[in-house]
Amino acid sequence: MTIDIHAHTVPEAFIEELRGTVPEAAPRIVREDDGWWFEYGSGRRSGPIPAGMFDTEARLADMDRLGIQVHALSVPPPHFHYRLAPEAAAEAARLHNAAMLGMARAHPERFVVLGHLPMQSEEHALAELARLVADPAVVGLELGTNVAGVNLGDPAHDAVWRAIDAAGLAVVLHPGADVAGADRMHDHYLHNFVGNPTDTTIAAGSLMFSGVLSRNRALRFGLLHGGGFLPYQIGRFDHGWEVRSEPREQLDVPPSTLLDRFWFDTLTHDAHAMRFLLERVGPDRLCLGSDYPFDMADADPVASVRAALDERPEVIERVLHENARELLTRRPA
Repeated sequence: MTIDIHAHTVPEAFIEELRGTVPEAAPRIVREDDGWWFEYGSGRRSGPIPAGMFDTEARLADMDRLGIQVHALSVPPPHFHYRLAPEAAAEAARLHNAAMLGMARAHPERFVVLGHLPMQSEEHALAELARLVADPAVVGLELGTNVAGVNLGDPAHDAVWRAIDAAGLAVVLHPGADVAGADRMHDHYLHNFVGNPTDTTIAAGSLMFSGVLSRNRALRFGLLHGGGFLPYQIGRFDHGWEVRSEPREQLDVPPSTLLDRFWFDTLTHDAHAMRFLLERVGPDRLCLGSDYPFDMADADPVASVRAALDERPEVIERVLHENARELLTRRPA
């Protein structure tokens, strides 16, 4: 069995519901020669994407073609809505979560759900979390790497982290629109190539150095796009912790001792990088991740894993299935 922990969806029925309740957040689906596009009222366009983004049968056909049995369904970054008013963001999250749960109930052998929370409001995030925890199809959460520019280690999120810790849900982190340095990365699509891994690294560092991981012992995180720069720079984190006082204010152990609280997806776009990642984080921390259905996805993620790790056949099944199963199993504090 293969489980993809990095697969987005915006079901068409959800878009129609959203248009009736939070119209400013609802995209319009447009067909062009190179595929489908989402157009938002803000002027943003997202695409090209295949029909599997919004059509379940098309998604299932793509999964079969790629040899993927299970998608852990998640919200794509344009639908994080962290800058919406809290009530509107809460309604959008509720509807999106409900639509993904509908897909999982219709195809329980093919889909599980990473729920989303309106993190700009502690009250609304906790209420949505309580609803999600009650449904066994919810195997974790997907949240942004920052919340409208506020780091994940900020005290504003402490109550939410405690509740997630108590529930035992894993959290997959995905960069959104507010990546660090976005004002300098308008050109060349750098906000994605450089901004996404940068913001993932900031998020991991914030969770470590703020003490969030130390205070919440059951919290586990999945880092996408190969974990950003964290696997390559964890030694720098440790060195800084040794020689500077600031990183020790809320963290009393070297950062690398917390590395086993993170899982990493395989979306490196490079076999050498994937092999380095495997060696750096260990064979039990690497999970299949495709970024379906965007153009920055791995077009054949299972084949990429097999090709990169062909000299380590004993770990391939762990990467394709077992590690994701471990990450996406609830482990309450």
